[in-house]
Amino acid sequence: MKNNYFMILLSLISIMICIPVYCQVGIGTTTPRGALDINSPITNNLGLVLPVNSATENILNPQGGTIAEGTIMYDSTNKCVKYFNGNEWSNCLCDTCNSSSTPTVAADCSQGFSGIYQQEVPLSGATYKVTLTNNSFTTANITFQTSDLVLSGVDGITVASVTPTTATIQPGASQIVTYNLSGTPATDGTLNGVWNKITLNCTNNIPVDKMIRVAYWSTYSLGSNNFSDFNSQLINPINYGKSGTHTGNFEGFVFKNITSTLSTLTVEELIDSYDIISIGYDNMSIVDATKIRQYVDGGGLAVINFDSNIGTNIFNAFGGTGNVGSGVLTAVTNTNSINNGIFGNSTNVSMAAVGSFGFVNANQLASNSTILATNGAAAQVFLMGTDDRAIFFWDEGVFRHSSVSGNVIDTPQEIALHNYISYMLRKKGY
Repeated sequence: MKNNYFMILLSLISIMICIPVYCQVGIGTTTPRGALDINSPITNNLGLVLPVNSATENILNPQGGTIAEGTIMYDSTNKCVKYFNGNEWSNCLCDTCNSSSTPTVAADCSQGFSGIYQQEVPLSGATYKVTLTNNSFTTANITFQTSDLVLSGVDGITVASVTPTTATIQPGASQIVTYNLSGTPATDGTLNGVWNKITLNCTNNIPVDKMIRVAYWSTYSLGSNNFSDFNSQLINPINYGKSGTHTGNFEGFVFKNITSTLSTLTVEELIDSYDIISIGYDNMSIVDATKIRQYVDGGGLAVINFDSNIGTNIFNAFGGTGNVGSGVLTAVTNTNSINNGIFGNSTNVSMAAVGSFGFVNANQLASNSTILATNGAAAQVFLMGTDDRAIFFWDEGVFRHSSVSGNVIDTPQEIALHNYISYMLRKKGY
């Protein structure tokens, strides 16, 4: 008994004489190894008893306000030690420290991602699911936050919310936690999801499908509502995609109107953002026409439509001479192999346009051009630009003629037009 009193007296003296700026306290030792050292010269047979409470929410800061980060307590309900990290209480410490190969709480991300993930297509109903199973004999109380799930690999997607935000999982029971995702995938590739919670973690991934990104300028261009039937043929997976007649490593087409923004975009931005640029019914400025030529030189594809006296600047930007004039209704395809493409043989096919029509003479084309359809001396469909990656049509009406209808490609004119689109896609390896 006297020894115990002596030890307490020594401790009190050490506390009173310590320097306020830097003080170490030893209980059972005169050479403390930290701010507080509970020890003795020989093996200590006394343990440290932590504050005990039945629930973490009962723990208070005696100074008021938020509990101090690093606070530790013993949870008498769950029979374990927990700590406060400054934002939330931890799960039971050392849930997986026992010798058993099965953790007390197991996380399973095999359900992982659900929904459709396509480049440049806004997400709808996209989620990531984690199943937690309590394999212990005590109840597990867990709080969930959106930061538990970290996404990588594809930009533009965020974790919007989580359901539930807290869960009480009884012994032997499971809980599915759903993280709701939002945004628009900026690129194709693999979207990775890594879920972490204290000592628990699991992963899953999903491919984000490549989409052919079509930008359209002005009306009567691919993607605009003036070409509704032709657009429906483009987006029909029977025609294009991973299992379409034109089979490629992409899922379909997405369209964006750049009529009002083309003048503000750089050539580099156009190359990075779009696979095809379609030019419709209007006279483009020389500056913008030059930009489209530079876009094609940099690897892009262009589909360019003339009309009566419309299209001179962009025609000249690609090396054509003179003006686009006023032309005739029809054109006949020639025997160039492009006309005998994957959608069928469209050589010697008569194609018709609608309304007024553009006109350029074959001798107005750049010397390295490729003609695909003519009417007398007029070049009605032709290729110009680097690696023949720009295709010109004498009239936008060729895409909205009555022979182009529905989402099935089954008329000679439809076959010819889609052979051209297929050829253009192959120029970029799609």
